[in-house]
Amino acid sequence: MTQPRQPVQVPRAVRALAVLLMCAALTLGVWQVQRDAERNEGRVSALETQDAPVLTAYVPVTAELAWRVVRWRGRFEGRPHLIAGRQLRSALGYGVAQRFVREDGVALLVDRGWVDAAEVAAAVARTEPSDESELTGQLRPVFGRADIVATSGHGTEIWPAKAWPSIQGATRTRASVYVVSGAEHGGPSANSHALDGFVRVPPRDQTSLHYASQWFALALLAGIALIPGAATRARDFLGA
Repeated sequence: MTQPRQPVQVPRAVRALAVLLMCAALTLGVWQVQRDAERNEGRVSALETQDAPVLTAYVPVTAELAWRVVRWRGRFEGRPHLIAGRQLRSALGYGVAQRFVREDGVALLVDRGWVDAAEVAAAVARTEPSDESELTGQLRPVFGRADIVATSGHGTEIWPAKAWPSIQGATRTRASVYVVSGAEHGGPSANSHALDGFVRVPPRDQTSLHYASQWFALALLAGIALIPGAATRARDFLGA
């Protein structure tokens, strides 16, 4: 006669560890869900303005204009600044940022696009201030830290990513938005030696949801250990 299997007893220490692991994983999973909303906040705003007409009037530049496409006349001033660590597909390079002054005197910081690392010094030397030009691009919210110090190189100042407030301070621009210049299809703009352009609605960033799913899966596995008889049923299922 087959003897009934003895239930597998999960030690209290293991159950306590499972509780701690499940709580930690749930907390981190919820945090990643919140991070997902933060990462895609700009996309939500961009979707709301994607059908708005191109803004040509010289209206006051406020945070409410973020993600609007604009076309303004004015001039680029001063030397360009570089943003380190920017890639175009697999090619390493720099972003190019420069001060732009509209015809009505309002100064804005412009992200003029990407240059290859091998050509950056020549691109900086050729990016001259302009007498008058047309700026087409998309307004984006300023983000990052205002206390970053630049390094010197290639005849100008080099900044890390997410340092827009610091670059604004160095270029004497104080708006709550900056401009990503170029056309929606990309390519070099007039008077620019960088490859620029923008996407009116950026693609959804799935990074945080990916992490959240992993944390919730870990919490589920830890929770199984707390279900009475779960270990016995798992052993029977596996034929152990």
